[in-house]
Amino acid sequence: MSESEEKRKRAKDFYIPPHSHCKVCGKAIPEGQIYCSKECRDKDLKAQSRERKMLWAFYGVFMALLVILLVVSYILK
Repeated sequence: MSESEEKRKRAKDFYIPPHSHCKVCGKAIPEGQIYCSKECRDKDLKAQSRERKMLWAFYGVFMALLVILLVVSYILK
């Protein structure tokens, strides 16, 4: 048996069907799914919500600092 035939045989023995991995925990799941369970889905949605809130808080702080800077620069003229 040639080397290439052996490689093909080994590859055939270790066939892994098409799949994807859970976005949260990394567990192998059927292809086309995003989460392995409702718990992982809930965790991800909660994390996305927290990220959105933090982004809006950042925008708010940035805008407040910008307004303060503009007011202070106007007063000091």
